[in-house]
Amino acid sequence: MFSFIAAFNLPDASDRDPAAFLRRTALLIGERMPSVGPEPRIALEVLPEVGGGWALLAPEPRPRLDLLDQVVTDTHAALLFGDLQGESRASPASAVLRAYKSGGGAAVAALDGNFSAVVVDRAERTVAVISDLLGRRALRTLHADGALYVSPHDIALVATGACPVEIDHASACSIVAADWSIGGRPLLARVEPCEPSHWLRLRGGRLERLAAPLGLFEGRVDARDGAAVRERIDQMVDTMRESTRFAAAGFDTVRADLTAGIDSRAVFALVASVVPAERIVAKTSGAPDSLDVRVAGRIAALSGVRHEHRELDLPIHDDFSRHADLIAFHMNGDSSAKRAIDRYPSWDDERPLGFDGGGGEIFRGYYYARPGQYRRVAGAGAGDVATFLARKWRRLAAPGFRSPEHPAAVRERTQAVVEAMFRRSPDVHDVLDQFYLFERYGRWGALTSRFSWWRSFSPYASPSVVRLAFSLPSPIGMHAGLHDAIVRRFLPPARGILVNDNALLRLQGPGLGRMLARDLLYVTGELWRAATAWRGRSAKRRRSVDAMRADMVAGPLHDYARDVLLSRGSIAVDLLGHELAARLLDENRARRQHLETLCNLLGIEHFRRLAAATAAATAAAAAGR
Repeated sequence: MFSFIAAFNLPDASDRDPAAFLRRTALLIGERMPSVGPEPRIALEVLPEVGGGWALLAPEPRPRLDLLDQVVTDTHAALLFGDLQGESRASPASAVLRAYKSGGGAAVAALDGNFSAVVVDRAERTVAVISDLLGRRALRTLHADGALYVSPHDIALVATGACPVEIDHASACSIVAADWSIGGRPLLARVEPCEPSHWLRLRGGRLERLAAPLGLFEGRVDARDGAAVRERIDQMVDTMRESTRFAAAGFDTVRADLTAGIDSRAVFALVASVVPAERIVAKTSGAPDSLDVRVAGRIAALSGVRHEHRELDLPIHDDFSRHADLIAFHMNGDSSAKRAIDRYPSWDDERPLGFDGGGGEIFRGYYYARPGQYRRVAGAGAGDVATFLARKWRRLAAPGFRSPEHPAAVRERTQAVVEAMFRRSPDVHDVLDQFYLFERYGRWGALTSRFSWWRSFSPYASPSVVRLAFSLPSPIGMHAGLHDAIVRRFLPPARGILVNDNALLRLQGPGLGRMLARDLLYVTGELWRAATAWRGRSAKRRRSVDAMRADMVAGPLHDYARDVLLSRGSIAVDLLGHELAARLLDENRARRQHLETLCNLLGIEHFRRLAAATAAATAAAAAGR
């Protein structure tokens, strides 16, 4: 398991000796981390010039695909959480340090990769905390009594003894209603995230917040210049293909997650264009007769690639509890426990690298209004867009939260986030694209970045590709046609296979005719799905992973969920009240209709219990010194 804790400008008291403090904190983190594979190795880096340093926890031997890298010189030090793309992938911390020396935190933030970094200037006695453009590995910070504590994991901040376990109920309400905490606000009230739009600098105990230019909407192409639009799309395709080549280098076998969807199909085409077919395994989850498995099998056969599918591995009770703790630790409670209803992970160094299609929706207008909604969104202001988004989160009103203040706070946070995005661009489609990029993908979609046991890579998760996309004319989702361009170049026979049974790849891209055809396919597809469901013909063919999870929560896990969620002091009782929480559990057992609400509450509760236990262990360790 990967983790670290960094602490700088610690108070001068003798019991805060940097080396002793970091080692004790690291040991406490190790105690709170579920044991998987080899015990974590603790490595200390003490930097006396800034009154602190960091402690790294990683398995020994460390796997080939590291999430942590560091470099220390006489004048500087850099700690990197994540990886860079391209040639810098081989020594990412050194590349970060070179960028910082040349242009400070803004130059680091402009690098292409999925990372966050801590950079120390030992001569100037400053510490910088920086995130990449997408912010999926954004670090968490705690500034208390002049000291700065930094870690990817909130439990590590609790283990310092400086972070009280105070749950922010508005953040919890947001996770229950929208599946993630809007604005990235942590569940712990004192913790702050390091956002892509700024970087932090600690100087003499004072924390400064400096702007990191995002580089979006610069040099936009004119919508009437079709040649320039096509050239920009070709640049995006070439950049993604090259990053795929770099990521696959050195692996004997690579795995491509393949479904009936559009994003994984384009990624599979990229992988097939740079990796020999005998080294690729296409993998799909679901029942053998499910749509995903059937379509993925057809696409894999077109490339001569071996296709494998697996059904959900339903866990026993103890596996679910340990798995939920693991996810809560790595996602800081901001994740659904339904992800724990699956195989318990391992840190097997022989696992192949996986390619996934996460983040592809940014290039096709994920939040754009569907037919019949355009009038409501066109020319909208921040309040209209916030209302439009909140309307999608039906659980914001459905559960009946105990206090109206909590859902109101979620709406206020959404409004503030949208207003900030309008300040970057007054175009409503640009705002919706930013919301997907920085909120849904940057936060809700961050699981593959934070689960160190998932060896996965998405060519879409490239700041360079995203910046190229945002230089296209608005709306990007209508002008890009990125997925069709990739499949047309590298896997043309797959263009004719319907996407999720209701869309055609060749309709992706600009043009009124294409837009009308897309809308018509969408409407007819929705009508067909409704008709088949009414006739009862789709139940077996469309038995989804979530349907299997709902059966688990309603059946074998029901008593466990009830004990956890209805316990004294639980977040479910705090947010909903005992009576409503009990009713949701009973209704779910009868009709399987509250999977998301219950599993989001379980994820938060597992995090709260981990934090409380860590705080108690920290206090006991302090008392025993």
